[in-house]
Amino acid sequence: MKKILIILVILLLLGGGGGAVWWFYFRKDPNTPPPPPPVPQLSQLTIPIDPRDALTISVIKDDKVKTHFFFKITLIFDDPANRDKTSRVLPALTNDFVVELSQLLARKLVEDSNYDPNLIQGQLQKVCDRRMGKGVVTQVSIANMEQHDE
Repeated sequence: MKKILIILVILLLLGGGGGAVWWFYFRKDPNTPPPPPPVPQLSQLTIPIDPRDALTISVIKDDKVKTHFFFKITLIFDDPANRDKTSRVLPALTNDFVVELSQLLARKLVEDSNYDPNLIQGQLQKVCDRRMGKGVVTQVSIANMEQHDE
């Protein structure tokens, strides 16, 4: 009986010591801040797909071509699934860009702003939001915009 009592006391001391070690070394501190969210993986698509090409928009005024614009547009995504979703409808999105740019570049407001890229990017972002849904395309960036007057 005495041996059993001694073994029981030793087990209680070892268990208490193990609990103390866990409490001081392995327990999560309730005062620590939560971990930062994971960094999003950015990916991109270019319009047109071939890097040697450019999206050509002609501005017509008084039944004559006044100016040619050559665009290279980059779509930036924060989720690879959104990039895959957009790549499936890229021809339709490119067509929407051509229509929007053809209408936008002929306006006097845009001409007076000296064809401000920020204004054009904002309109192209709205086109992406209409076609794909808000937030699918994180950012529309104009990689290159050239203007050639006739």
